[in-house]
Amino acid sequence: MKIKHEHIRMAINAWAYPDGEKVPAAEIARTYFELGMTFPELYDDSHPEALARNTQKI
Repeated sequence: MKIKHEHIRMAINAWAYPDGEKVPAAEIARTYFELGMTFPELYDDSHPEALARNTQKI
């Protein structure tokens, strides 16, 4: 099965329900930094709008 953008969106939306889309975005960003990833660029917690910007990017 080929994974498509729509499949990823559906999985994230299912994960976000009932708590909201920022919950999976925060977890993805936390894991991203734990793994030492650098691309695609996300904002760490030192940025005042990190959660909102990372949610938009993800």
